[in-house]
Amino acid sequence: MNEYDSARVAAFLEFNGWFPAAAAEKADMILVNTCSVRAKAEENAIARIRELRKLRVESGELRVGILGCMAKNRGESLRKDLPFIDFILGPDEYYKLPEIINSQLSTLNSQLELFAKLTNNYSAFVAIQSGCNMRCSYCIVPYVRGMERYREPESILKEIEAAAAQGVSEVVLLGQTVNGYRFKGLSFAGLLRQAADVKGIERIRFISPHPKHYTGELLEILMGEPKIAPHVHLPAQSGSNSILKKMKRQYTRENYLSIVEALRSWNPLYGITTDIICGYPGETEEEFEETLSLLREAQFDSAFMFAYSSREGTPSASEKELITKQEKKARLQKTIDLQSTITLERAKLMIGRTERILLEKPSRKNPNEWVGKTGNFKKVIVGATLAVAPTITGAYINCKISAVQGHTLRGTIND
Repeated sequence: MNEYDSARVAAFLEFNGWFPAAAAEKADMILVNTCSVRAKAEENAIARIRELRKLRVESGELRVGILGCMAKNRGESLRKDLPFIDFILGPDEYYKLPEIINSQLSTLNSQLELFAKLTNNYSAFVAIQSGCNMRCSYCIVPYVRGMERYREPESILKEIEAAAAQGVSEVVLLGQTVNGYRFKGLSFAGLLRQAADVKGIERIRFISPHPKHYTGELLEILMGEPKIAPHVHLPAQSGSNSILKKMKRQYTRENYLSIVEALRSWNPLYGITTDIICGYPGETEEEFEETLSLLREAQFDSAFMFAYSSREGTPSASEKELITKQEKKARLQKTIDLQSTITLERAKLMIGRTERILLEKPSRKNPNEWVGKTGNFKKVIVGATLAVAPTITGAYINCKISAVQGHTLRGTIND
């Protein structure tokens, strides 16, 4: 979502006469888009902003602004900590940019809906929803992004069509609880059907759904529409019902696994990735073991795994911490080790298969090799050939998977 917001801001600025600088030293304005999901993200952003102080002081004209969730979360306290900052705007205030940076700009321009600037010619993020109503006990998002808001489907489809007109064939629909989308009777499943009808779009992904919003209608289209990629990032957070209840996740372990079972029964290689939090306040050893058993049962293709960290302003921040940092770290490492083994075994299941790969970019290690992704979101390294090299970025090729290196697949192009 932050990448998409940055691309929206870039398009907004270019429309108003501002263009990317070749380097920070040559910029007239530097904007730092921030995230508040974890404390570490805010710490990294503040460190990066502090590095800009010297440039700001040395140049009497350089303007530095803070955008995004941290701007909303920390607000005016940032001015005290970072007094050289010129302005601070939260996620819903980007329309104020023209007025702030160039007061003579037409006020009409600030009201136009501009689609995000494309960062490549094959895949595009498209936000369909912002904010969150779920109020999970550990999460800061509802406080910095607000309640759920849904874009009009006409606007969403126009953005998808505009991206397709520029050669994009893959779209990723974005939302804090993306599958909770609804607009005047149109459900998320209905929106997926309309997106699949857009000419030129060959693959559709979405991030991040909530288990509560997996309906029969949604499962039906996921299994029935070939343009929807067989992959989902479905945050579990814990495998313990008692911890899920404390987290206010609004589903049980059994609910979650029923979704996994439905998808994997239809396609055993359906890619399922997740988020896991280790060491939530009060988590017992038994409850932690239930999370490990969830990993074994669900067989996730990969996972983002974190030790719990308190976020000021959330309900869980007031809960008493009973687990030491060392215990959290040990539980996290145990989770990582188990998931690493599962990820490797899931990758090995792909060997010998011929998969349709979307080629994205040259390999950093070898310019004669290219990086692509399967429909189930596994990275593949393939050798380039003269047959595809002239139009290789954004090309779909048939690739036979021959090996696994680390957790990355390697393959050869089938002519």
